[in-house]
Amino acid sequence: MILTITLNPSMDYNYLVSSLNLDQVNRVENPHTSIGGKGINAGRVIAQSGEGVILTGILGGPVGKMILDTLVAEDRYQLEFLPVEGNSRNAITIMHDGNTHTELVEKGLYLSKENEQLFFQHIANLLQKYAIDVICISGSVNSDDPNFHFHLLQFIRSIVGEKFPILMDISGEQLENVLAQPAVRPSFIKPNTAELEELIGKEIRSNEELITILHQPIFDAIDTIMISQGGDGALVKHGSQIYDVQIPKVEIVNTTGCGDSTVGGMAFAISQGYSIENAIKYAMACGISNSLFETNGTIDKVQTAKFIGDIQIMEVKELSINN
Repeated sequence: MILTITLNPSMDYNYLVSSLNLDQVNRVENPHTSIGGKGINAGRVIAQSGEGVILTGILGGPVGKMILDTLVAEDRYQLEFLPVEGNSRNAITIMHDGNTHTELVEKGLYLSKENEQLFFQHIANLLQKYAIDVICISGSVNSDDPNFHFHLLQFIRSIVGEKFPILMDISGEQLENVLAQPAVRPSFIKPNTAELEELIGKEIRSNEELITILHQPIFDAIDTIMISQGGDGALVKHGSQIYDVQIPKVEIVNTTGCGDSTVGGMAFAISQGYSIENAIKYAMACGISNSLFETNGTIDKVQTAKFIGDIQIMEVKELSINN
């Protein structure tokens, strides 16, 4: 069974318009609504892949109730959210002018120090109650603590040990502060190129430069690092091996949730004991399949199997790293 942690779930409203005109009234069709949050999207993919999944995090207020009621109606998960004061967030995505998408995302529920401790105890109880073999920690947190995700990782590691698979899909200052702590490491991270550039403070101009960056000490002892590159696939570092992953071209419907679906696919593959090559293929195929649906975290297993056959993985030799 897999546990996904989402500390900022949202009610998502996706609008599809031919063009977005600023400083004018834009009359649009009713939005496609769904429940968002990176860990929830990952959990959807895990459930659709055939593995049991527990969704946890914090929820509050009328928006939180709407989120919980919708997830109950989906009837796919074990739901273990911690209720807190406040109101969960809304998120608006506008797909316009081709593949451009504009997002308006609220900060979400504030996680106080008191509620942080309650949530840590909540996680400890879940780990005692369920036979969990993979954990995903995904998305943002509305907290005053810039080291929140490090403290969460440290706390979980104190219970499950150093070798337990923990996937982290976070970014910005929280990721930077996790990577600054070599004593406690996630098993998997998945920044995209832009997030990695923000992390290291420079533009990355080539895969050769990217490979050199992935050998920096801040990435030591992380089993798998996946740098997603959108339609160009991904570059993956697993141990000392580097893989260049090329994906087929598809007619994209929705890019939101593709990265989350990739993480869900990777969590499923790890839980099933896939080889790293097959795990990468399955994870990437889930991300591609999600791009063909309006609802985030949605895959089609027949499509996914086809995409697995179309994905090309090439191991990059050490010579490229040294140049």
